[in-house]
Parts: sequence; structure tokens; C-alpha cells
Amino acid sequence: MRFWELEETNAVAISTVDGIYTYQQLYQKVNHICLHSTKKELVLLLCENTIEIIAAYLAALQSNHAVMLVSADANKELLENIVKQYQPKWIIGNISFEGYRKSELFAMRESDIEISIHPDLAVLLSTSGTTGSQKFVRLSYENIQSNAESISEYLKLDADERAVMNLPLSYSYGLSIVNSHLQVGATVLLTDESIMAKSFWDFVKKHQATSIAGVPFTYQMLQRIGFMKMDLPYLKTMTQAGGRLSEKLVRTFGEYAHANDKRFYVMYGQTEASPRMSYIPPENILEKAGSIGITIPGGELSIADETGELIYKGANVMMGYAECMEDLAKGDECGNVLYTGDTAEVDGDGYFTITGRMKRFIKLFGLRINLDDVEKKLEAHFQVALACTGNDDKLIVAVESYEHVESIKTSIEELYKLHKSAFKIVVIEAIPRFTNGKTDYRSLKEAVL
Repeated sequence: MRFWELEETNAVAISTVDGIYTYQQLYQKVNHICLHSTKKELVLLLCENTIEIIAAYLAALQSNHAVMLVSADANKELLENIVKQYQPKWIIGNISFEGYRKSELFAMRESDIEISIHPDLAVLLSTSGTTGSQKFVRLSYENIQSNAESISEYLKLDADERAVMNLPLSYSYGLSIVNSHLQVGATVLLTDESIMAKSFWDFVKKHQATSIAGVPFTYQMLQRIGFMKMDLPYLKTMTQAGGRLSEKLVRTFGEYAHANDKRFYVMYGQTEASPRMSYIPPENILEKAGSIGITIPGGELSIADETGELIYKGANVMMGYAECMEDLAKGDECGNVLYTGDTAEVDGDGYFTITGRMKRFIKLFGLRINLDDVEKKLEAHFQVALACTGNDDKLIVAVESYEHVESIKTSIEELYKLHKSAFKIVVIEAIPRFTNGKTDYRSLKEAVL
């Protein structure tokens, strides 16, 4: 049975601050959303962590439509460009768009446009979360279902689980929490509260959460707020993905988990893999703290001989990318094989360790940031020489003058929805360059980090 094919039971499916919803009640909410059409359509979902958005997501899948998930907090100009580029039949969210007629549940396109969508296409996820990209990962029904099954298998999920989900639904990690827990008939504790808020922990305790998930920043904050001293007897599982967590913190939380009869999973994935590819089993978390673990059930990892690139093979590998409406008609272009863009090595026990990145991107708060894309946007806007570097802790923008520093800060906050602690503008005398005029990023990184 696939996770979106709900059984009408009295078990709790979704708990929010506002209410508790059984699988039967969720089923009724899904059925209330009428996405009727004689052909396959595109549904744009402006995601918030609400029962209504979860129901709309499931309704789109049940109706065999393709559903595009974008954060409701995304830049308005970006959203308008996405609507213009992809022409969805329905838009579900609280924002109005030209050419769409709004009703109680959604807005529907007024004009009748012939759009061809591949029958296998189920979900479209942005390649960069809320960071301003119109490029989407095309995921099939098999992609998302196989990964939901694999995750529920290695995490040993069952119907008694009550998982906190405060990550964005438009982010592949957050979506996978929902998918894998619905797969086993478990409960999703849905909230958009920050772990820094007292109300978040009140919610966790009230519903006796059994698991919590987070990106590296989450675990940095958990350590600061005294998480390890909290009385959380029902919390049995912690998972981490969305970028590299320092080996020191992996060991810190691994030791905490071992001492308190809990399980701590460090996982590796990409949106292109629906999104999970590997994990460290909790019993080996201390021994293998610097690795990304072993391959998930049903998958296969290998390393290219010539380049050292990590290659993944599995049923969860995307169909390909979409950059315009016409791309929605494309079939599988990957053949279940994903070239990750990461370089890696493997030990005798089959545990893989990332050694670097072949392309220039970093992960901040679980969101992938393309450094070249940031540079291009900022240079075009300010018409000044600048260069971007950084790591999974901070984005660094180097400029040669103080003139635009404050304006660049504002632009980064608006375009990329990043907190000011996640980036830094550095003024340097001259951006290091090679004789051919290209930026010397290695020297830049050494100078500013």
C-alpha cells in the first residue's frame, strides 16, 4: 500500500496545535478537495505546516496529478515567475495571482492551456529550497514511495511513532518525514515553531513525541539550549540530515543517545534521491562519526575510479530536472543513477565518507546554496566586483568596497531568506584572481575564512 492511499482508521494521523486528526478525518479532508480534470494537471502547493496543506498534497497524489511544492514564504517575484513559467491548473495557498480565479480551497487558472505531463511525474521540488531557483527536481510515484519504504525500514518505524515535523514541507527532508510516517500509519506532529521557542517544547511534551529531526543548525541550537538536560522520556529517536554535522557534535549527540537509551541517526541525501541515500546505524555512530554511513535498503553507492565522485543507484533517483513547462512531459532521464557531485572514499566496512564537492555549492540550514548563482544575481543587481565562498556554517561574500555592504546584506536576506548569522560580507582590497582573470576561489577562501 502506498503512503497516500489512506486507511480510514481511528489512529491519529496528524496532530497540530489546533487539533488532532485521525486517519479517517484526514481521509475526509483529502476527499473534500476536488481536483477533477479529464487529464493530468499541475498543482502548485504553497507550503505551510498545516493540516490543510498536507491534505492538499495527498489529494493531488490520489488524483494522479503532479504537485509542485514551494514555500509559501518564498519571494513573491519568484512565485510569480514560477506561475508564469509552469502555468499550474490549481494554486493552493493564500496568495492571489493574475489569471487565476480564487475559491474557498484554491485558485484555478481561468484560461484553458494544453499542458503535457508525463504519467509517472508525481512531485516537483525546488533544487534549492527557498533560494530563488525555478529549476525543479522531477520525482515519480516510484521515487517517493520507494524512499518512504526504505526510510521506514532502516529507522524501524511503526504505527506507535509520533514524529515532530517542524521542517518545511517544501524541503525534501521535511516531506520525507511525512511520507515515511504515513507509510506505517504513524502520527506526524505538525508545527512550524522553532526549537528555540518554549511553545515548541510544550507541544513536544504534550504529544509525547518519539522522534525529532533536524539539520546541522538544529543540533547546534539544541546543544546551546540545554536539550541534553531536558526530561523527554518518550523521545527515542533523533535524525540529522541536510548537510554535514561536525564530527564533534555527532559524537556529543551519539554519546548522549547511548547514555539515555535513545537512537541518533546521521543521514546523507539529496533532493534528487527523494531524498535519502545513506545513514549511520545508531550502534555505530561513535565508531563512524565522520562518515555518511552505509547505503539505505534497496540502494547502492559506489565511487567513480577516475574522478572519485560518489555515485548512487536506486529506485528513488529522480526522473530528471525541469526548468520550464515543456520539461514536465519528459520521462526518466537518469536510469536510476545519480552522480552526486560529491567526492568520497569508502572503508573496509562499507562506510562512505565525503571528501569534497565537485561543484560550488554549500548547505545552510539544510538548504543548498549555489555560490555561482548568488554571485551572478548580486553582480547583476549591484554592478560591482564580488565573489562568494563559504562552508556549511556560513556564506561569505567578498567585495572590494564598503559602498554596497548594507544593500547586499538586505538583498541576501530578501532573496535567500537567510538569517543574518548565516552570512557575512567581507571587504577586501582585491579579489584574488588567476592570470586569465578568473577568480582564485582557493586563495579567497584562505583569506576570508
